[in-house]
Amino acid sequence: MSKEKVRRQQPMLFIAQPKLDLPIAEMQQAYRTTKGKKKEVVAEVVTEEKKPEVKQEAVVPKEELSPAAKKIAPSNRKVSFKDLPTAEKVDYFLNLPSQLPRMKCELVTTEGSLIGIISSIEGDLIQFKSIRRPFRREVKLEDIRDIKILGF
Repeated sequence: MSKEKVRRQQPMLFIAQPKLDLPIAEMQQAYRTTKGKKKEVVAEVVTEEKKPEVKQEAVVPKEELSPAAKKIAPSNRKVSFKDLPTAEKVDYFLNLPSQLPRMKCELVTTEGSLIGIISSIEGDLIQFKSIRRPFRREVKLEDIRDIKILGF
């Protein structure tokens, strides 16, 4: 508590006191700073601008690209859930991160609609936990017309 009550100025009210030196405020004596890397990056950019190089790329006709090469190129565009095919919608529900709770969905089938949670898939059969009786159902992938997200 004595460190918190350090006087840094002369008293405001004059009371008969002996002449003393100004109180010394305790301050930090040493400190560290990190060296910035911005100067190095700027230097690299300047050197690149001074040396323009002409790069020649091998031109490959579109016909010669293999299907494997097309699959490797990632698509930067995200597809909305509504636009996904039914099989990918099922995979979306099954591959949710463990931190998220299972999401309820509505399966629109040829027989009607079901509300519940997709629990697993075995080949062509989807294991579905319904909120209505019977609670556990098996639905064929071909019978599903649409899947809608309802939330948690």
